[in-house]
Amino acid sequence: MKRKKKGGTGSQGDIKIVVYMRFGAEIRQKRASYDAKEVRDNYNNLVAINDKFDHNEDVDFSQEEVYSGMNITLGIGGLDKEEALKKIDSQIAKFEKRVNALEKHPELNVYANVWDEKRKLRELNIYKKYIKNRSENGAYFTIENGIRVYRFESLDGFLIPIWHGADNLTDYPDFTRKKKITMQETANFKEYLDGKGTKRLMTNAFIFVMLLNVMLAFGLMFGGWKVWTMHKDQVAEWEAPAEYCAKQMAETYGIFQSLLQNSIIKETIEANNETRKAIDNKLKVLKPDK
Repeated sequence: MKRKKKGGTGSQGDIKIVVYMRFGAEIRQKRASYDAKEVRDNYNNLVAINDKFDHNEDVDFSQEEVYSGMNITLGIGGLDKEEALKKIDSQIAKFEKRVNALEKHPELNVYANVWDEKRKLRELNIYKKYIKNRSENGAYFTIENGIRVYRFESLDGFLIPIWHGADNLTDYPDFTRKKKITMQETANFKEYLDGKGTKRLMTNAFIFVMLLNVMLAFGLMFGGWKVWTMHKDQVAEWEAPAEYCAKQMAETYGIFQSLLQNSIIKETIEANNETRKAIDNKLKVLKPDK
């Protein structure tokens, strides 16, 4: 059901979309023009829909926080356009010197990363373009025959809305518009799941888990075998000195027993014992016990 007519020329939810593209040139050329319907999606975002042209874009635009925060970071809040551009040019010159120094002397990258500096320089250049061209007065659409017309520029696959300045009558693509990529990625992921099928994904997941368990089991078995082999080698090394000592003691004891059985050595030992007893008796006579 169409909404209530507005101005007698179209329904309130009807809008027109015009898409431009440069095709390698500086002058924008109109690529497509078609009608669309404004609706609220499941995320309560205001979007424009045209199924024939596969158009599903936000029309509730907002400025990126990084650019709104630059007013504070660069200290240009409240300044007029000329003074703000001077401060931005000063920052751009500083970052250009940094990038040139880092490219000529790569060893300086330990103090600052050249790619981070290039990113900051690019943001400053974009923000300079934003300050220079974008009028504070204006809108993202124009009115033609009572219907709102939104114009976009196609850049690298993205439709960038064009801001229409009311005081300088110029327009340019607004690079500070937020793209709700998360919503599109969620839709792509859901489409992927629907295409694969839940059962097939569950089967693949089960097979993957089983293969992972088998690999872990083999890893644990191999690790246990290595630990057992290492333990056996260590035990053999630990027992070798003890066995050597026991062998040496046995051989020494055998030699000692053989010597005791020798008659000459035995008589010598007995004679020495008798001599020691006689000496002890004489010492007792000289020093009788009290």
